[in-house]
Amino acid sequence: MITTRKRGWTVAVAASAIILTTAGARPAFSADALKFPPTSFVILNPDTGIAIGRGHYHLENTGDGATLHGENQYYDDQSDVETGQLQLGAGGEPPRLVEFDHTFFNADGSIQRRAHLDLKSGAATCIDNSGAKKSDQAELLIIPDNTWAGASIAIPIQDLLRAPDRGLARPIHIFNCAPSPKILAISVKIDPANAVWAPYGAEAIRVEVRPDFGWLNIIVAPLAPKIHAWFDPNDGFTFLGDDATRYYKGPRIMLVKTR
Repeated sequence: MITTRKRGWTVAVAASAIILTTAGARPAFSADALKFPPTSFVILNPDTGIAIGRGHYHLENTGDGATLHGENQYYDDQSDVETGQLQLGAGGEPPRLVEFDHTFFNADGSIQRRAHLDLKSGAATCIDNSGAKKSDQAELLIIPDNTWAGASIAIPIQDLLRAPDRGLARPIHIFNCAPSPKILAISVKIDPANAVWAPYGAEAIRVEVRPDFGWLNIIVAPLAPKIHAWFDPNDGFTFLGDDATRYYKGPRIMLVKTR
């Protein structure tokens, strides 16, 4: 099991939390590490297997990095849009996230929720208009190294999958509205054997992402929310789908890459 050492509490990331795919050998990173062709996903109810929406993600190179853009459209006319600004590291270092935004819309187009983080300044905003009492919280956060949000979390996870020694611990942090702005530590567990993932119909490797409570893990971790994601071991560990909640304390949904 690969764990982070910082104590913290995380929640299930939104449905698109592990979508960005990078290419290239580890540990060298370059502009080629930010290649992601336009990819479509079907969104399922994980309990019934019924399709409830569609998703589409693509990556646009910007010279010194890339912009991740994703849209999820639900059949009840709700939707969400995610953008992540990525910057290439210097001297072969991995790319890093520099700005993140994930906005959720009601069926009438009004904003239901929004999470935003400027990783250079630490300025973070969490908006929740879903209840009778609306919430708009802004904080200035200290951003640890190796901090990600939304789909960009795939970068450190794929780095772990490609590593010769998958048991090597690395600190990983994630930004989330839980419900106020927070930087949280996570742990990653990689299944030792590949298996056919039925919703996709092909071999996949399963990864579990969950909170890291430090020395309290033995007591609290079994009760904490977690994410399961699947990657293709035969195609550079490209992302195939996940089972997570759409947002903090939201409904569970499953993303499955269309073939």
